[in-house]
Amino acid sequence: MGAVRLYDKPEQFAEMMARQLSESLGLKVGSKIEEPLQLEIALDDADRQDGKAVISLHQTYDTYMAGGDLNTAVDYMNNIVRTTVRLRMENEMKKIDLARVYPAVRDERYVKEAGKESPMLSDPFLPGLRIVYLEVHEDFCIILTRQLLDENPELDEEEVKKQAYANLKASGWVEPSMRLPHPNHPTCVLQVFAEPSHPIDCQFLVPEWTSRYLPSQYLIAYTNRKTVLLLQTGERMDTAHQARDAAVKSAFKEIVERSCRLMPSPVSDRIYWVNNGKAKLL
Repeated sequence: MGAVRLYDKPEQFAEMMARQLSESLGLKVGSKIEEPLQLEIALDDADRQDGKAVISLHQTYDTYMAGGDLNTAVDYMNNIVRTTVRLRMENEMKKIDLARVYPAVRDERYVKEAGKESPMLSDPFLPGLRIVYLEVHEDFCIILTRQLLDENPELDEEEVKKQAYANLKASGWVEPSMRLPHPNHPTCVLQVFAEPSHPIDCQFLVPEWTSRYLPSQYLIAYTNRKTVLLLQTGERMDTAHQARDAAVKSAFKEIVERSCRLMPSPVSDRIYWVNNGKAKLL
């Protein structure tokens, strides 16, 4: 039996989270009336004129609604807030470390809603998704925003993005952690790319890698922040109809939906059909 959710409404969830964060951080935390899933945290920092940090609860709320585990949601949000507050209050963390920057895929709605106060550096990707840029540390990631870029005037946006992809390529192709053939359809193989040491979402955009390591036709889903699912099949997928049939027959569609619904940090349950290097939303 799944966990019983006590805070199904965004306003209830935001009020509870604000109270939890205020107690754990010792800072004043409140939600916006017009946008309850955005919290404002009053910073104890006399050097900052604005004196506040704005935190999005959208991803945390989605994680909570998917699994119903309140403790996981609170711990997840505490980590995000501590990192954000530290970033806002410690000058040394405002310096972008180009050696740690990687591209990553996020849901388009999340990028827009979470970036209302401080827009993220991002690029359009597939329908419903955008590419963002992260500074990756051992126990946390910093999403690069335009505000953070402005605080590093020696860098420009194109330089940061170029270095992100250079770091990705220097790290090399990451193999799937699991390859699972379908018991009734042995030509269908599910590849699970999970828990990499750095974001690998965009390795599937590097032509020399995809031509070397992947078939010309496959299905792919960016289900969670540390999980990418890919289906290859020996059957032809020359049309969208054939690709949809393969997704259903192999249970790939069901697996994608379950991963996004039940696993932490969901991104998207959309499935994309790749045919000779061109990707389309199924």
